[in-house]
Amino acid sequence: MVGEVQYGGKITDNLDRELFNAYCQIWLTDAVFQQNYCFNQQVTEFHYHIPDASEHSRFLEYIGKMPGNDTPAIFGLHPNADLTFRLKESNEMIDTLLDIQPKDAGGGGSGKSREEEVKDKLQKDLIPMLPIDYVELEIKQ
Repeated sequence: MVGEVQYGGKITDNLDRELFNAYCQIWLTDAVFQQNYCFNQQVTEFHYHIPDASEHSRFLEYIGKMPGNDTPAIFGLHPNADLTFRLKESNEMIDTLLDIQPKDAGGGGSGKSREEEVKDKLQKDLIPMLPIDYVELEIKQ
């Protein structure tokens, strides 16, 4: 029922609804009523569990300690999923920036288009910042 009710909120299409319902089937079970139930047994930087408390303030305190961004492992995904997401998000931002740039006929001193200048800057500044074990082919797979 929680998954179907949420469908009218932030979930905007059938695939989102199906995914959310799949997570609901995994996480919203009778096991959550057991003491010290943990949502994810993997070792992560934050231990997701239901607080052993009855006061509203203690729940709010626990919620306040939750991280702002979850690692892919929490959702059963490979750690490279975060790299893939960030790379896609960065590419979309760069594409948007290039699309909104003024299109003038005059050239700069380098003779390169703005797109070429951005690509050169990416190769020079950002690509060296990628992790050593970053393999683009593995991420695409």
